[in-house]
Amino acid sequence: MPGRVVLVGVVAAATCLGALRPGFGKLRGAQYGVEEHLGVGSLLVASEKLGDPNFAESVVLVIEHDEEKGTLGVVINRRSEISLARAFPDIEGASADPVYVGGPVSLTAVQALLRQPSEPAEARRVSGEVYATGSKDVIEKYIRSHASPSKFRLYAGYAGWAPGQLEAEVRIGAWTVLANRSKLVFDTDPDSLWSRLTRESHMQVAGLNFSGWHWDICGLMGLTTLPEPVRCAGKRCGADAPQ
Repeated sequence: MPGRVVLVGVVAAATCLGALRPGFGKLRGAQYGVEEHLGVGSLLVASEKLGDPNFAESVVLVIEHDEEKGTLGVVINRRSEISLARAFPDIEGASADPVYVGGPVSLTAVQALLRQPSEPAEARRVSGEVYATGSKDVIEKYIRSHASPSKFRLYAGYAGWAPGQLEAEVRIGAWTVLANRSKLVFDTDPDSLWSRLTRESHMQVAGLNFSGWHWDICGLMGLTTLPEPVRCAGKRCGADAPQ
């Protein structure tokens, strides 16, 4: 099946949001924070009051959304300290472009986002000209070709939500949902993306906390694995982010 490979050595883990804060549940989502916009290709912009360092000041691209299976996404604005050359030492000439921290779950599992005018092999369309793949062959092909970061980015880890969980978080104001913004996925200044989108939507909402929920993603999407976890290196990492 296109875009899906066997998941090796990866154990799906839980995702959770930060601690409850005063005013929890009293404020609703901002202008764009409505469930009807939520779907594959949506961008999630974290509330300013979201306390979990895993998602603080994050922008998440939704790449899988199913009412029965839940939702998967990748954080698109956190560059790691690991380069493509370090992550793939056997590929001669791999670039120094960074691997991105896609989320707190399975940091050795990687997938790529591609920007192409037509659907690449072993990839699935996310939005516009943006495609996602977990195929090792496709990922290594793009690395060998020295693909520009405007067309290829690699993400280690992901974010996951149980069925109905993300919708509940949107209702409470933990996330603002933006539709039809696929051009932002390959933004040239990811470090400032959250602040720009926050200013745009004028989010003033409270944080939210959900207990961890274990999710076996085998069969839902395929991911390639890395020999070591990545760590966030940008200024949007959060003070308590893993180092």
